[in-house]
Amino acid sequence: MQAKSTTILGIDTSTTIGSIGLLVNQEPIAEHTLDITQNHSSRLMPAIKTVLEWGNLNIRDIDAFAVAIGPGSFTGIRIAVATAKSICYAIKKPILAISTLEAIAYNLQYVNKLICPILDARRDQVYTAIFQGGRDLIRQTEDLCIPLTEILNRLDNIGKNPVVFAGNGLQRYSEDIHKRLNKPILASPAFHVPRGINIAHLGAERFQSDNIDDYLSITPNYVRSGPP
Repeated sequence: MQAKSTTILGIDTSTTIGSIGLLVNQEPIAEHTLDITQNHSSRLMPAIKTVLEWGNLNIRDIDAFAVAIGPGSFTGIRIAVATAKSICYAIKKPILAISTLEAIAYNLQYVNKLICPILDARRDQVYTAIFQGGRDLIRQTEDLCIPLTEILNRLDNIGKNPVVFAGNGLQRYSEDIHKRLNKPILASPAFHVPRGINIAHLGAERFQSDNIDDYLSITPNYVRSGPP
């Protein structure tokens, strides 16, 4: 079956680096990355406007909006989800909820190894999941909020093959990972960020199969309750 023509806007503000990506017929058209540690709520809509201008598009030209729903920064997730829901409600467009951890793993999808994104969740815990890379990215676990030792135990039980790690949690936990696992591979910082264009790609895959979400009921995926 031939893929239908699609224009997808990907939105992510679930970590300290926000990103907006524009995908037209599976081709990246524009991407805007911004530091959202300050004034992120006021900078998101201007960033979306900028990306649309770069693509010579109007917001109504977008077929669907893909948004990272977490886990990650509680405040950042809320802002992105609320913004995407408001836009989709106003112009009656589909919305696609994307895991932040899956978007990070997507950076490394063609690596034929286990991929383990790790975000620092504080309280001596991490947001994490396990994926199998290769021709397709295959999820092995749900999104989790657990102590690092627990995810390392799971990986250790899977086997002794090298695992690729990515995400901002490596800033704190890289030494612990090296001590525990056999020859872990720590990705370059360039692969630690859930890029907006990856959010759009993952959204496009779901849009092609008509696997869309309800913008009235979509909620952030905090994984755990309460602020980090």
